[in-house]
Amino acid sequence: MRILSLNGNGIRACLKKGLVRWWESTDADLLLFQEVRHDDAAFIAASFPDCWTSLHTAEKKGYSGVAIIAKTPPIRVVHGMNRPEFDLEGRVMRVDYPGVTLLNVYFPSGASKPERQAVKLAFLDAFRQYLTEVEREVPQVIVGADWNMCHTPLDIHNPIRLEGVPGFSAPERAWLDALEEAHWRDAFRLFHSGGDQYTWWSLQSRSRERNIGWRIDGFWLSPAAVQGAKRCIHLNQAYLSDHCPVLLEWDLPTTFE
Repeated sequence: MRILSLNGNGIRACLKKGLVRWWESTDADLLLFQEVRHDDAAFIAASFPDCWTSLHTAEKKGYSGVAIIAKTPPIRVVHGMNRPEFDLEGRVMRVDYPGVTLLNVYFPSGASKPERQAVKLAFLDAFRQYLTEVEREVPQVIVGADWNMCHTPLDIHNPIRLEGVPGFSAPERAWLDALEEAHWRDAFRLFHSGGDQYTWWSLQSRSRERNIGWRIDGFWLSPAAVQGAKRCIHLNQAYLSDHCPVLLEWDLPTTFE
């Protein structure tokens, strides 16, 4: 099972940069797309005519939203986590395949103002409760997301100067610590231990060329799902947005048909 996660910073802009051709070239089974910023599900379906697609939009036009493109329809799809205050922002989508649940999540940023950081921390609490409920129902869970936060100093280009800012604050890092203590695992770190490996770069000051970035995108696996991980890499040669896609190769416990 080949799964892609990408914050495309607007699906229409991403399509103009060759999203469909790139998706077809990857031979992936699913694309978890964050920050859709578009509310026309029919348009997205028409853009991927041979695929199953689903869109969870934000109430606010041109804002947030998550979508999933898949070669094989899931057996179940759920929009939101039954928390209206967050579901109205179109941040969480669940799809089930036999034996495994995948969550496509666009975590709030919190960088714009203190009030949004407070929303982000509240979202973290709500999402952790939701994750526990999902894992209780289906032990093998894969979360593909723009997490909008870095876990360790290895994940950010200047950890000393940026310590405490939204995305690298103590509460956010502690939240990820707690997830790890519960035996969830960052899929990328199962295979790569070094630094200077990022997934998002500011559009200013040639940050991507200089590799001045943050590793805020990727997959975390529930304890039962960890053994299925075979590879996780950054596809940093794909210039589809200010984020790069992340690819997870994972062995499904039953035939993926």
